[in-house]
Amino acid sequence: MAGGFWKSLVSKVVDTGAAYLQQVRVVNELKGLAPGAARLRFAEYVLTLSSTARAGFAVTLAALANIERNAEAKRLIESLRVQLTNPHERPESLPAAPPAASACPSFEEDLQRVSEWHDIQGDQRAEIVGACLNSLDLAGLESLHANLAQMQINCATNLKNHRDNEARIAAGRFIEDQHNYLALLLAGGPHDPGWLEQLGQFEEWGRWFETVHEVVGKLAGQRRQSPAPSAPPPTAPERSDGLRQIDALRTMLEQKLASGEVRGERAVSLRRTLDKLESLLSAHDRGEIGAEATSSRTKQLMGEIASLVADPGSAKRTPGTPRAREVDAYAGAMKTALMREIVEVSEATKDALNGVLGDLLKFQNAVAGVSDDDALAQLESQLLRPAARTRHEVAMGRHALVARPLWQSVEYLPAVNTVAYSGGADLQQQLESALAPRRLTVSSAKRTQNFGQVRWDELNTSHVAFFDLRGAGAITALATEKPRRARELAGTAYELGLAFALGKPVVVASSAGETMPFDLDLSPLSLEGDDDDAALLVQAVDEAFYLLQRSGRDSSVRDSIAFLDRLTADHPRRTAIEGMGWLDPELANDHGGFVAKADQVLRMLPPPPWRLLRPAWPAAYPDAAAPRCFHVMPFGPAWADGVRDIARAACEERGYIYRRGDEAEEGRIVHAIWDDLCRASVILVDLSGANLNVMIELGIAHAIGRPVLAVRRSDTVDVRPKHIEKIRVLEYGSDAELKKLLQSRLKP
Repeated sequence: MAGGFWKSLVSKVVDTGAAYLQQVRVVNELKGLAPGAARLRFAEYVLTLSSTARAGFAVTLAALANIERNAEAKRLIESLRVQLTNPHERPESLPAAPPAASACPSFEEDLQRVSEWHDIQGDQRAEIVGACLNSLDLAGLESLHANLAQMQINCATNLKNHRDNEARIAAGRFIEDQHNYLALLLAGGPHDPGWLEQLGQFEEWGRWFETVHEVVGKLAGQRRQSPAPSAPPPTAPERSDGLRQIDALRTMLEQKLASGEVRGERAVSLRRTLDKLESLLSAHDRGEIGAEATSSRTKQLMGEIASLVADPGSAKRTPGTPRAREVDAYAGAMKTALMREIVEVSEATKDALNGVLGDLLKFQNAVAGVSDDDALAQLESQLLRPAARTRHEVAMGRHALVARPLWQSVEYLPAVNTVAYSGGADLQQQLESALAPRRLTVSSAKRTQNFGQVRWDELNTSHVAFFDLRGAGAITALATEKPRRARELAGTAYELGLAFALGKPVVVASSAGETMPFDLDLSPLSLEGDDDDAALLVQAVDEAFYLLQRSGRDSSVRDSIAFLDRLTADHPRRTAIEGMGWLDPELANDHGGFVAKADQVLRMLPPPPWRLLRPAWPAAYPDAAAPRCFHVMPFGPAWADGVRDIARAACEERGYIYRRGDEAEEGRIVHAIWDDLCRASVILVDLSGANLNVMIELGIAHAIGRPVLAVRRSDTVDVRPKHIEKIRVLEYGSDAELKKLLQSRLKP
C-alpha cells in the first residue's frame, strides 16, 4: 500500500515543491488582506500565469478548500478558483472577513485529517495530501509530525493488545475455550478468521501512519535544512506472542477466580494447563523441540482438557432447563471432537472446520443466557444445526464419489431444520408432534406423480433422514396379507439406499424385539409403542444431527481424482483443467480442497450432469480392464442358487467377473456390498418377491448411477414401490428364459 503512494506523493511534494510553496504563500498573503483587496490582487497575479500554471494552481486551491476549517476563508479560496477560469474579468469587492486562525490543529483533528486521506482512492490521494502538506508552515508540519508519531504508538499498542488477547477475542469469554484455542494454535491449527481480519486492519493502519509520518518528516527537514526526527520504533517484546497470550490468560484466570466465575477446583486444572502450555511453548521457542513434537504433545494436552472444553465456564453458566443441558452437551462433544480433527487435516479443510468451531463457541456463549426452551430452539435452528451439517459434510468429503445419478439433481438449498421421513402415517404423526417444539419439520411427499424424483429432492435438501422399518422382519407375510404396507416398506428400504449414497445421517426405526432382515452398521431405534417413544424419537434425531455416525478416517479422494482424470482425458478444455490444478494428485491429502475443485470440473462436463456425492463409506470405481457384474438378489428361495449359476455363466461368457452379495470377503457385510456396487460395471437386480436387501441395494445403484439391468420372476409377488414404477423390469418365467434374456442384454 505505502510504496505506490510514497512514490506519487514524493513526486508531488519534492519535485514540484517550489511551485506548491509559491502558490500557498500567495494564498496565505491574500487571506491576510480584506476580501475585496485580495481578489483584486489575485486578478493581477493570475494575468502573469501561463495556462499550465493556472491549471496547477486550480488543483492547489481545490485541495486548500477541502481542508480549510474557516468558512469565510473557504469562501475566499473558492472565489479565487473561479477567477482562474476567467482571469481578464475584474472582480467585485467582497465583504470584509476576519483573518484565518493560525493555531495548530489538535491531535484529534490531525487524526481525522489523516484518516480522511487514507480513504481517498487513486492518484487523487497524492494530489490532495501533497497540496495540504505544502500549505502548512514549519510549525504546522512539526505539530503534525509529532501527532503522527503518537498515532503510530497508539496503533502499535492496539496491535500488541490484539495479538496478546487473541485467545479471548477468538474463543469467547470462557477461559477453558481460550486455553484450548491456544493449544490448537500450538498444534498447527488455524487462527480465527475474524481475528486475522482485524489484525490485518491494524497492520494496514500502522503502515499508513508510518508512511505519512515519513513524508511529513522529510518535508519538515527540507524546510529546516536538517534531517527530520523519526519516531522511535516500538520496543521489541521480550516474550513471544504465544507466551504473552499465556500471561494474559493467567491474569484473566485470577480475575475470574476472584470474582467467583471460575470455581477453585477448576482453576487448579486450568493453571496446570497453562503451566504445560508455557513449558511446551518455551521449549519450542528455544529450539529444544521441533514443530512435529510440539504438535504431538499438544494433541495429548488437548485430550487432557477435553472435559473442560466441552463444558466451559463456571457452575453459574450451566443452562437451567433439562433440554438446554442436553443440547449444550452435544455442542461440547462436537467442539471437543473438532479440536482433535482440526490439527490433523489440510489447510482448506481446517478453514471450514474452524468456521464450525466458531459457531459452536458462539452457541455455548449464547445458550448460557437462555431461560426457556423456545428461545433455545431458535438458537438450535439458526446456529447449532447448520454448524452440525457443515461439520458432517466436511467429514464425509473424504468419501467423495463422482457419480451420475439416475434421478436428476439440481443446486439444492439446504433445509437443515427439516427431517426427511419415509414410513407409516402413524409414526410420522408421532414424530411431527415430538419434533415441533424443537422447530423441526418432517417432510414426506404425498404426490402421486413423479414420486421417486420428489423423494430424491427431499432427501437432498434435508440433513437427517428417518426410516420407519417396523415390520420389516415379516415382509414375506406382509407381501400377501398387507401388500400396501409391504410396498411402503419396500419404498422405505429403497430410500434408505439413496440416503446411504448421499451420506445422510439416518435413523432406522424397528419394532421392539424385531430382527432386521438385512445388515446395517447402525443399531435400529427400537420402539415399544408406548408413551416413552416420544423421548426416544427426539434423542435419536438429536444424535443423528449432532454426533457423527461413522468416524473412520479412510479416504477415497485419490481414487476420485484418478476417475476425474480418466473422465476428462479427451475434454476440449483439458489444458485449462490441468492448469488450474483441479486434477493435482496432491489434493488426495486435502479432501476439502478437492471437493471445491471437483465441483468446477463437473460443471464443464456435457449432460447428463455429473455430481459429487459424500457417501457413508469410501468411494470406488469400475475397472475398465476387468469389468464386473454384481448380482443383487434374494439368497433364501429355492430358485436362488439356480438363478445364480445361470447369471454367473452368462456374465463369464460376456467377459464379466461375476459377484454376488453373499460372496463378500469383508466381515462388515454392508461395507463389502457397497464396495461391490461401486466397482460394478453393470448391476443385475432381481426384484422377484419381497426382499428389502434388494431394495436398499437398488437405491444405492440408482444414486451412484451404475447401469442397472432389472429382472423379475413372473410367478413371484410384486411389491415394487411407486418410486420405481416407471423403471423397466424384464420378466422371466423359467431358468431358460433368464439365460436367453441375459445373453441378449449383457453387452460384451
